[in-house]
Amino acid sequence: MAYPSKYALPKEIFIVGKTRFKWYDLAKDPADVSAQDIQKAKICIENAGENFQNVEDLGFVIMHRCGENYLLLVCTWRSENELWESVYYDGTGKFESWDRNKPHLPTYCVWEMGIVYHESQAWKKFLGTTRDETHKVEYLNELFEGEA
Repeated sequence: MAYPSKYALPKEIFIVGKTRFKWYDLAKDPADVSAQDIQKAKICIENAGENFQNVEDLGFVIMHRCGENYLLLVCTWRSENELWESVYYDGTGKFESWDRNKPHLPTYCVWEMGIVYHESQAWKKFLGTTRDETHKVEYLNELFEGEA
């Protein structure tokens, strides 16, 4: 089975309380990622148990269209050198936490890895700064776009 390429399209900076996320749509055609589905995903993140509202953090979101469904990857740096991730899927028409409580589990698919690689390089650059507001804005403005 041949896998087609997908395209990563950066959107806006999505702010949830004190956390700022870069937002990426990822799909064979990013135009297939509907505004209604994005709104559902944002509501999921705003109400997440991880409480992004009260943690001053930076990160990124990948809204990955997989056929007719989505995986929603919500990633934060927690101001350190490790990437933290919550994964949701839209199995019942709304986004739900994907229970991955297993010893060996999938992480990023080949299409998501282009974004993750870019973000890891941008974060590594940020870690070498004084991490003031100017550097935070520089990180948030450093976006990936292209074939994934």
